[in-house]
Amino acid sequence: MTITVDIKHVSVHLDNGPTLLLNNIQLNQGESLLICGDNASGKTFLGELISNQSSIQSGIGDQVDITRPKHIELVSFDVEETILADDRYNDDSEDIEGGIDWGRSAGDIIGNNDNAKETIALLGIADLIDKPFKILSTGQVRKVLLAKAIAAKPQLLILDEPYAGLDIASQQHLTNTLTQLMNQGSSIIIIDFFHQELPQTIDNILLLDQGSVAIFDKQDKVFSSDIWQQHNTVTITLPHHLPDCHQYQHLDLTKPFAALSNVKVSYNDNIIFDNFSWSFSPKQHWRLSGPNGCGKSTLLSLINGDNPKAYGQDITLFGRKRGSGETVWDIKKHYGLVSAQFHRDYRAGGSVLSVILSGFFDTIGLYDNPTETQIEIAHQWLELLDLTLLAKQPFSQLSYGEQRLVLIARAVVKLPLILILDEPCLGLDNQHRKQILALIDYITRHSNTHILFVSHDSRDQLSCLTHQLTFKPSDEGFIIEQGELQ
Repeated sequence: MTITVDIKHVSVHLDNGPTLLLNNIQLNQGESLLICGDNASGKTFLGELISNQSSIQSGIGDQVDITRPKHIELVSFDVEETILADDRYNDDSEDIEGGIDWGRSAGDIIGNNDNAKETIALLGIADLIDKPFKILSTGQVRKVLLAKAIAAKPQLLILDEPYAGLDIASQQHLTNTLTQLMNQGSSIIIIDFFHQELPQTIDNILLLDQGSVAIFDKQDKVFSSDIWQQHNTVTITLPHHLPDCHQYQHLDLTKPFAALSNVKVSYNDNIIFDNFSWSFSPKQHWRLSGPNGCGKSTLLSLINGDNPKAYGQDITLFGRKRGSGETVWDIKKHYGLVSAQFHRDYRAGGSVLSVILSGFFDTIGLYDNPTETQIEIAHQWLELLDLTLLAKQPFSQLSYGEQRLVLIARAVVKLPLILILDEPCLGLDNQHRKQILALIDYITRHSNTHILFVSHDSRDQLSCLTHQLTFKPSDEGFIIEQGELQ
């Protein structure tokens, strides 16, 4: 049988991490492989090595002996960021009539040949083709990148967390598509944390533990092994108390935090929602649900100061009409935020500690001098999330999952009145995912923090949620239903 990937020997020391050490790992033509492991175990870097797209320079003593096919397509967070960075670099908004350069469309990214058209139909994303890539939701971006990679008909397809941000229907659609491709003999490597949505037809599993191979074998043998069971046992620990935060802003908790009346938002003649009214009050914790691109993230941006379309609308925040003289910082001081968009935007340099401290000032990057109390609180959160050893490390050199943990710490460091969690667990391994969700529930019980929560992942369950806002497709866009959870 022809070998598609032959890892004879890899020994590479990862920045701020372990040494990635592998020997004699082979993937035959037409087979599939799941590479899994905890955050910072080396999964993503291994995928980059196999695809020959690693951005990390080899150091003294590093060795890489991998035989691979010539045509490989990779889907990853880094690929996404590279495309968005190109659009930012080529942005000509200042010279364009109307002042907005929408950049490349989703169709431009995917291509316009016969393969592209077939893949667009296969993934059911024809409605995205004419939309600007940079305004797509997290899940929509993932679908476009998947279409681009599949349409190229590579000899090897490598997908790093392909389910990230996909709504429930799209997850099932992707599973069906990948299963179909595997049954047709495509060679596919999926890099992900194990979850039930993955195709059942994956042939092999490689479990990494701190850069080394914990087990590599056929799926059934791995699942029945003691090593697999040990690595999938989750232990949750919660603090005895939350770090004190003297920056907390007390408000009149008899008034709604946010009240929207007959709000309308559209982009490029595309109506997101119309005549929408909603009130978010103390003692409420909301879950926002609905398909990719329905307007969940847009709604959140209207009330946290990030969306200029809030001006001229009937929106009241913390008892004050939006646009009546308040600054963006007057709004942001009450919020903590975690989202895929914010993660993409956090490109400022600095250490892990400085990123967490920036949460006190609601800035991307640290430009103010924190107090001794703020520094102590940040260190307590580092300890609470088991990030102490990373405190002085450059944020940019962490794995995506480690970065997400740091941004969660940044969001909660001041115990904000409102904590916006828009797909907060993207990139987190199963242990950290359950730990963070348990911590969020703990925060709501022991502080005055209120939750606005978005997630498409069935693993993301919070017991604190009291209300739900549901976006349901209709002939005229989306109908938004709201009410208490039973």
